[in-house]
Amino acid sequence: MKLATSSLIPQIDRYAAEHLGIPVRDLMDRSGEAVAKVVFERVPKGRTVLIFAGVGNNGGDGYATATKLMDDYDVTVFGMFKEGPKTEESRYFRDFFLSRGGKVEEYEASDRLTERIHNAGCVIDAIFGTGFHGEIPESVKPLARAIHSAVNTRKIAIDVPLGINADDGSVLDDAATYVGVTVCLSMIKTGLVSYPAKGYVGEIVFDDLGLPWDDIYQAFDIPDHLIEKVFVKLHLPKRPKNSNKGSFGKLLVITGSEKYRGAAALSLEAALRSGAGYTTYLGTESLVRELTAKYPEAIYEVRPANEAMTEEDIRAAVELSAKQTATLIGCGSDNSKDLFRLVKALLLSEGGTLILDADAINSLTWDLEDGLSALKSAKRPVVLTPHPLEFARIAGESVSDVQLHRIERAKSFASEYNCTLVLKGAGTIVTDGTELFINHTGSSALAKAGSGDVLAGVISSLIAMGTRPLDAASLAAYFHGLAADHLAEEFSSFGVIPSDLPPQIAREIARIENDNSTAAHTLDRSYED
Repeated sequence: MKLATSSLIPQIDRYAAEHLGIPVRDLMDRSGEAVAKVVFERVPKGRTVLIFAGVGNNGGDGYATATKLMDDYDVTVFGMFKEGPKTEESRYFRDFFLSRGGKVEEYEASDRLTERIHNAGCVIDAIFGTGFHGEIPESVKPLARAIHSAVNTRKIAIDVPLGINADDGSVLDDAATYVGVTVCLSMIKTGLVSYPAKGYVGEIVFDDLGLPWDDIYQAFDIPDHLIEKVFVKLHLPKRPKNSNKGSFGKLLVITGSEKYRGAAALSLEAALRSGAGYTTYLGTESLVRELTAKYPEAIYEVRPANEAMTEEDIRAAVELSAKQTATLIGCGSDNSKDLFRLVKALLLSEGGTLILDADAINSLTWDLEDGLSALKSAKRPVVLTPHPLEFARIAGESVSDVQLHRIERAKSFASEYNCTLVLKGAGTIVTDGTELFINHTGSSALAKAGSGDVLAGVISSLIAMGTRPLDAASLAAYFHGLAADHLAEEFSSFGVIPSDLPPQIAREIARIENDNSTAAHTLDRSYED
């Protein structure tokens, strides 16, 4: 599913009016219907509904909603700013609401208003929507606090809740409000499916307003995507019946160490279960001996431990990597200066896509300037799969800043260093700096050491098969999270362990592979599968 930035929505509105013959007033009326439907489903008739309307089209959606609800609820609209609605369409619906006997009051913060909010059946935020950028006026902050503290009131936001940036998912600590439902109109906004905003928006109910989306997608280049079933079905690599192992690429796995032996097993099994034709493991003699007994399907090559690697050993690893369609390095590799030497050599050599995970990323900090220079000058496609702390180290940011601005920081880094970045965590982000994919599967069941090793193995195997790195990482994140979700139903989020994941990921892939449904779009009013 494509996601919209705040600047795209008015462009679509203009295009609909000028090229598709759909006036903005009609879209606003449809918006009111969509929001009203959510209220009817969740709030008993006869209750008090308070709508807070801004001066733009989001406020107009609020007035349109009021006209749909006024026969069944005790509706009051509060005009948030003295100048009143600025757009012709917003004024139309305000005036229509008033002409039918609707109640419009001027907003003024007070204890009485807070009491009314706390006693209301429903409060609807139609203040800024996608028009919010930067700071909220001081006069609005008491309202944010009053809504936030209303425990028994149903809280609904139109498009974007108060205090949330629709583009990057950042929030204002002193003005953001938690709502139970966010009604996204025409398109879901990018920032709402990424943390921290995702923790504020509640259930996302989506209504496309009946627009002809095939025409709109042809007219606009929309680079942001939510990873969901339709996308996964379209991009999962095909495996024709007349194919053979040579049809599905060659993967080199350089993972694990004497200290982190499990990382080698987790990344290798994940790779083996994700489709690469040939998978070669390069590791220490003891790890090779251990893994051979467990995974006879792989090809094995022996190398010294990091601290014993000579220039000849590094050259041999680089030459082996050059023969592969993808190389994974870093899962549990035990960060060392010798690992940095190997990673740098791989970056500056030609070959298939290089996937850097965990300690391969950490190793860049041995000489961060030199490491980032090698990354920027890489002679092959590169994918980085950091968790927030690893990303903070190489990006020169604090973890808190990374988490508050995940989309912005990820896109900026990927663009500057010409790589595909997989910023892990709740709502994993995949981006090359231009296109952006956000994953919604997964839970705290994945918050265990070793989960990332599995994800890296799946990404690398899909890339080895010839899948575009952006698509491979998006598919892997989706299957990885979905596997954890289904395992948690059996074991709980406490009981799922990373070694459960590879076989379950294979099962999730099988479900998609064997799904013969032909629906062009499975997402109607909710973005969950």
